Amino acid sequence: MARLRDSLIAVLKKIGWRGLSTLVAIVFSSTLLIPSLTGLYTWLSPFLMLNSVLALKSLVWLNGVGCVILIISFFRKRWFCRYLCPTGLGCDLLSATAWKRGISVQKIPKIGRWLALISLGSALMGFPLLIWLDPMSIFNGFFAVFSDNISIPTLLSLSGLPLLLMLHWFFPNLWCTKLCPLGGLQDELYELKNIPSILKPGRQNNSKTQAEGRRLFLASGIGILSGVILPGWVKTAPAKWLRPPGSVPYGLFNLLCTRCGSCIKACPSQILIHHKGNEDILAWMTPEISFENQGYCQANCNLCSRVCPGGAITLFTTEAKPQLSIGLAEIRNPEDCLLARHTECDRCIAACPYHAIEISPSPVTGLLRPVVNETRCTGCGACAAICPPVIIHIKNTASPGKKAVSTNS
Repeated sequence: MARLRDSLIAVLKKIGWRGLSTLVAIVFSSTLLIPSLTGLYTWLSPFLMLNSVLALKSLVWLNGVGCVILIISFFRKRWFCRYLCPTGLGCDLLSATAWKRGISVQKIPKIGRWLALISLGSALMGFPLLIWLDPMSIFNGFFAVFSDNISIPTLLSLSGLPLLLMLHWFFPNLWCTKLCPLGGLQDELYELKNIPSILKPGRQNNSKTQAEGRRLFLASGIGILSGVILPGWVKTAPAKWLRPPGSVPYGLFNLLCTRCGSCIKACPSQILIHHKGNEDILAWMTPEISFENQGYCQANCNLCSRVCPGGAITLFTTEAKPQLSIGLAEIRNPEDCLLARHTECDRCIAACPYHAIEISPSPVTGLLRPVVNETRCTGCGACAAICPPVIIHIKNTASPGKKAVSTNS
């Protein structure tokens, strides 16, 4: 036991806390562990947490992890970057071995603080403008490549981490020290801690305080103004695809979704895929439901809501799931139903967990046929998955502004 402990200490000294953190983050970003732990590291980001909480005006218990990191960063400068950030470790390693003609970034201003404040200001107005720049989401999103069919669009869309690493090869330390909004948020918090001492009379650092105040005022103001104006400019096309249960209104979903892929990796039925259609560019690579693999949304599952760090899928209980509409089952070509061919069949009724299908005679032909109760159907797809002649399909009934009923718990 002592030898194992000494070995672990030796390994930790060699790779450092951030190296160990990176190994753990890789495990959580894959599907090697319990599905409910998929993407757990994204919850550590205070930048992602604040954007989500301000936009949704609600808090779930896992947001407490980001709150703890936020408090620590107030007292320890860039604590998360120094000890936990796996993206930062990769960028630092590339910077240390950078191309010998790497371009100096000394004169480039630190805009990470501005990006953080602008995003939080816009999130306060319900329009989280830059949440997709969170480095933990970028890291976790890279591993989403392996949860979907490999294609050129998938590789291009989830190439954020490789691009950041290559950026540091030519421009050492550019992202981490100058651009990263998570790092900028930590810098801003640490500076706020020093304001009381700087404000004392006779101190020469009052100019620093004034600059801090101007940045807070201007960046937050730009963010708030963006959150008021930009939603009117962004045209949201009616969605023709299906969203996971508990999804927030369509337009907000596209903004809150960090494309981390956690919901796709966690789904036990494997019915979630990346949306690659070009109908709405803002919906690119967000999760959509596909019943092509004959899976369905299980009534006793809420994993997609439990692993979503941005709040695009609001946390709900399995007891509340009957209130959450994905779509509506639709009987197409009822003349092809086995009942219409005088063959006994009730598979759709037996499969439906919400008792939303019943058998009744057609008023025209008098033949028995399945009928969908629209008030009970959630569009889970269980009936479509079991139907032998494949005449049941799930159609989208949501509009861009339709709210999902959800229960935080």
